[in-house]
Amino acid sequence: MLLRCDISIADSYASQSQRSRVISEAWFRSFGYCLSCDSSELRPTTANTRVRDFVCPSCHQSYELKTFGLKPKRNLVDGAYSAMISRIKGGDAPTLMLLERSPTWDIRSLTAVHGSFLTPSVIVQRKPLSARARRAGWVGCNIRLDLIAVDAQIPLVKDGRASEPDVVRAVFRQFNRLGDLSLNARGWATLTLRIIRSLQTSKFSLDDLYLREPLFSRVYPANRNVRAKIRQQLQVLRDMGYLEFCSRGTYRLLIEVALS
Repeated sequence: MLLRCDISIADSYASQSQRSRVISEAWFRSFGYCLSCDSSELRPTTANTRVRDFVCPSCHQSYELKTFGLKPKRNLVDGAYSAMISRIKGGDAPTLMLLERSPTWDIRSLTAVHGSFLTPSVIVQRKPLSARARRAGWVGCNIRLDLIAVDAQIPLVKDGRASEPDVVRAVFRQFNRLGDLSLNARGWATLTLRIIRSLQTSKFSLDDLYLREPLFSRVYPANRNVRAKIRQQLQVLRDMGYLEFCSRGTYRLLIEVALS
């Protein structure tokens, strides 16, 4: 994988945003690969396709490419709110590909955010554009990266060094089974994974999660029996192979932090 972009292909473009798009998409088209299957080819979608830029011709996994001089840690500015929510509710959320580059277009990092972790609770609706704007009334969204479990954020390139594709795919595919859950169940499961990971230890107790009940309630304020829901989620995550029961009220997380 060549970790430098060819900037000459954008010589005919004056707009910086257009130059960035052309350069980054050309690099990704050459060196991107599918994470969900063994395909080494990703095809660009047609112009103006909403919420996806590339698709795998073999398994149809979709990808949305975002390019930055400095990758955001909290808010990722995205496109139309309605389009993203529609894709999420339809079970076809894209995998986000976050490309961070230097001023000279060397690739510093490329991080995949697994689409199964994109749930309505991490999508924030922005204010409509003003009546004087060219697209008056248009409503965009932000993706709250800080509300997505670190496990979902998988580095293909980190600190200017590429990871082995087979290793990246193995980490990515362990979360594909989350896509079999209903949207509501997936929201609870991914939230629980994020809160477990925030404990910063692989072994934890039920009481540890009970102490974080307000975090669950903040996302699901209408739920009046959060502790029962927490216990249910631990069973779900156990059945999916993400954690094990060690003893009464004690658990162990079986997922290693992605390619750390």
